[in-house]
Amino acid sequence: MDVRTETTITPASVCSTSTIDRGVQSEQSADYIRVLIVGVRMYTQLLAEALRQDQNFDAVEAGCEQAAAAASNHRPHVAVIDAGSDREPSKASDIVRQLRVLHPQTQVIILLESNRPQLVLEAFRAGANGVLSRDESLDILKKCICSVHRGQVWASSVELRLVLETLRSALPSQLVDFRGKPLLSKREQDVVRGIALGMTNREIAEHLKLSVHTVKNYVFKIFDRLGVFSRMEVALYSMSQAAKG
Repeated sequence: MDVRTETTITPASVCSTSTIDRGVQSEQSADYIRVLIVGVRMYTQLLAEALRQDQNFDAVEAGCEQAAAAASNHRPHVAVIDAGSDREPSKASDIVRQLRVLHPQTQVIILLESNRPQLVLEAFRAGANGVLSRDESLDILKKCICSVHRGQVWASSVELRLVLETLRSALPSQLVDFRGKPLLSKREQDVVRGIALGMTNREIAEHLKLSVHTVKNYVFKIFDRLGVFSRMEVALYSMSQAAKG
């Protein structure tokens, strides 16, 4: 089985099954995760029904054409988009982009039929927070949903390597805002390139001839300025900038 990287996945204990009755729990707090499953109805209905058996999830399903309306009505924390056949790779990406504009607070997962490089890259470029094979178990899907709900990025080690390899050949010279103004200083950009290439803080420090403490400070500043929470998100941000260029 493919191993998930520690930098993108944390234990999903927050979503572990509880013996407390869901009705009582709902009265005390709204801890469950609202999930929207989008795709071919027969498949999405089965997934939504399976998630509803777990008191930690409140799931509804919708067809591709109703995704935006369903998101407006349900206000999901996480949307799971079934990409369906590899013959229509752009359909799921189009839905992700639409949800990103209309409901930017919603985290998005794309279910892929295969992990072909172009499908994985297109999913992340569209704005997905995670990619997952349609063949994975329900338990893995639950962990994936919990992970992205906490603001993390979900990707397998194979998919992560793919992203990093792409970044190595297409890193932008600098990260800019919508007006073209640089977001980071030259030194911070150097640190970003190291992060995107999969280097540790110590390796970046040695490469740039800085102390590890200084590099850590740069990393914290970069997270703050880019509005991200993990090194993986920094790498994906860089990739999205490269794609725009």
